[in-house]
Amino acid sequence: MSSALKTSSIPNSPRKQPEREAAKGKENSESVKPSVEKNVQQVKSRSSKRYNDCKEVESSPPKIAKSPSKSPCTQLKNIKISDTRNSKVAKSISFPPEDRYEDLSDAIRALHTSAPSSLPCRGEKVDKISGIIRDCLASQVSSTIYISGPPGTGKTACLNHIISQPEFSSKFTVVYINCTGIKSASSVYSKIGQELGIKIKSRTEKACQEALLNHLKLPHKMILLVLDEIDQLESKRQSILYTIFEWPSLPTSNIVLVGIANALDLTDRVLPRLQTRMKLRPTLIQFSPYTRPEIIDILTQRLSEAGVDKVLSGPALHLLASKVAAVSGDIRKALDVARRVLELAQQDGLKETESVPIGNVMEVVSSVYGTSTSLQGNDGSSATFPVQQKLLICAALLIRQNSKCKELTIGKLHDVYRKICENRNIGFLDLSEFISLAELVESRGIIKIQGKTRNRLSKLTMQWDENEVSSALKDKQLLSSVLADLSVLPR
Repeated sequence: MSSALKTSSIPNSPRKQPEREAAKGKENSESVKPSVEKNVQQVKSRSSKRYNDCKEVESSPPKIAKSPSKSPCTQLKNIKISDTRNSKVAKSISFPPEDRYEDLSDAIRALHTSAPSSLPCRGEKVDKISGIIRDCLASQVSSTIYISGPPGTGKTACLNHIISQPEFSSKFTVVYINCTGIKSASSVYSKIGQELGIKIKSRTEKACQEALLNHLKLPHKMILLVLDEIDQLESKRQSILYTIFEWPSLPTSNIVLVGIANALDLTDRVLPRLQTRMKLRPTLIQFSPYTRPEIIDILTQRLSEAGVDKVLSGPALHLLASKVAAVSGDIRKALDVARRVLELAQQDGLKETESVPIGNVMEVVSSVYGTSTSLQGNDGSSATFPVQQKLLICAALLIRQNSKCKELTIGKLHDVYRKICENRNIGFLDLSEFISLAELVESRGIIKIQGKTRNRLSKLTMQWDENEVSSALKDKQLLSSVLADLSVLPR
């Protein structure tokens, strides 16, 4: 009994308690599992609903079609150019037919001043020069030729044509130098040596001169030396020109020297010593200005060769040629004027059956040769052209037309200008102010100052035709009297 009581009164043993708790937990977990799964499904359902609601609210609105880009590149790509000839706006504008436009373009190219394929009106000069050079080559003797004439008379074109002929280019060592392109007169020795392929250790004037002299004394292929604008080599005592002109007189020099310049009397006036020795005397060949018939022939031939001889009518050609021949006879000027006339016709529009109107020729000729109006101003007065500048031009004309030495330098020009002012009680400018005055005249295109430096020795050249400028200046009594006063010139 007591043992039974003891047994019943004893609490559950530790060994049995975990088993019961495990069994109880298992029951609870099995009973809870359906409810948890149910709750999870409900949560998922609510989350999905919220997500869909948010998606509907937060999603971006439907996309709108992109407008075309406004960048410059895109704008250019989208440009559509219609034929303006057929547009309503263009009905009142005159366009030349395409064939006619091409004809004018061909004519403009044909009238370019580049070297022509032939030399009309200069065949006699070409034959004479070629004959002298050919004789020198055949007999292996040296010689000197001096070619002179106004600008634009075909001097350089003839020489370029001659030296390009195979009979000369293959048998001569041809050296062509334009003396306006060299830095100084003395540097011509270095330039000639460079063209001949002579190795010169020192670039000094003396070293270059000696190297050339030694080369001429040794056996060598015959040399054809062409010095264009040779008057640019003038120097103190003319030592450079004398040295070069004496080369053909040296034994075994085998050189034909051809000098080209505008001055007709360069060898007599600047190099008088050449006349004292027969061997040094050059053969003189003078080119005259082109006449009106010659200018017409040259323009007609060029247009005919291009197949566009109908674009310029006979009266238009005669007017153009007459004006150019009367002023200068410069064929380059004639070609420039004719080309400008055709360019105007191209801009204005020329019908297929039309020639260039003579009015176009008159317009261009007036603009090119309107020197008098440039000097006087639009109203015929000289208010737009200061008296001091006109006096400077008078001094230049006096030297060019009446002085023994026609070379223009700032120093010589200032001396004559000062005497002109003193004789007429007009205040004159000092040298520095005079140089500034000369630069103002240069800006008008009347004169050209050579070189970068500006001092007494700086050379000048006249850019306008001297006769045209002279006739314009004589419109005023004072300026006319200045041009007639030769006492101001150096003796």
